[in-house]
Amino acid sequence: SVATDMDLKKALVLYKKSVYANYFLDKKSSLRSRKGQIPAENLSRLLEVHDEHYRALERVEDCLRKAGIAYQKNNRGKDIDYAKFDLIITVGGDGTFFEGARSTRAQLILGVNSSPKWSVGKFCTADIKSFPIIIERILAKKFSVQLLHRLRIRGIKALEKINVLNDILLAHRNPAAMSRYYLKVRGVKEEQRSSGIWISTAAGSTGAIRSAGGKVLPAPSGSFQYLCRELYQAGKQNYNLKKGMLSPSENIAVTSLMREGMIFMDGAHASCPFVFGQKIIIFHSPYPLRVIRV
Repeated sequence: SVATDMDLKKALVLYKKSVYANYFLDKKSSLRSRKGQIPAENLSRLLEVHDEHYRALERVEDCLRKAGIAYQKNNRGKDIDYAKFDLIITVGGDGTFFEGARSTRAQLILGVNSSPKWSVGKFCTADIKSFPIIIERILAKKFSVQLLHRLRIRGIKALEKINVLNDILLAHRNPAAMSRYYLKVRGVKEEQRSSGIWISTAAGSTGAIRSAGGKVLPAPSGSFQYLCRELYQAGKQNYNLKKGMLSPSENIAVTSLMREGMIFMDGAHASCPFVFGQKIIIFHSPYPLRVIRV
């Protein structure tokens, strides 16, 4: 962790909509008419999480108002100018945290897990009970900052300002289809057919890449790793680039051989087509994420 001397002027409160709100309160949802078909115990749980989430959001806003902190509230998925804010507060779970993290550069970020019983919040420092105390410590400048290293992508203009905290998945847009590509690591280039490639930061190494057989790294590490999923074995096919660890000074190059390839960043919400002939380079971001810890 590193010390900081932040001058807090304006905060962004980035929040998610609950599953219950998306499924049953959104007028455009096709599930509204099927609400009566949902088992009572499942519906009750969704409503419980919905209420808990929005109570947490109200508490966050109330604390900021009492502390005299100017803020703007936005639902995730919107186009937001993050440069206007000194502090990003995410209310939800890791998915909301990842969205906030992708667009930050030098700002501080604080994750609030709005429903700890049901929501995955590995990256969230706060919950509804601890948030008021943490705000007091922020104002008193009695907190530290953890630096988490991220990845960047070069080769597709729309992605070049994004900092990926967790992982990148390169694959066919259809999960049942084969992924075809050239992979180049440390000067070795190999044509592969597989279910896709995971490329993960140290912070993301406890997630999907771990389940696929990757190595768990200490969260502050600047190293990153790749792992090719379910490589297609045909006859005497022998792959040299199956998985590996890279230092912050190294990179990975991938050229798509797919008509409908995709790049997924930190899950399914941020994605981009990766079509035949496109080449990208994935490398260590020069902008580590600055996470508030207390």
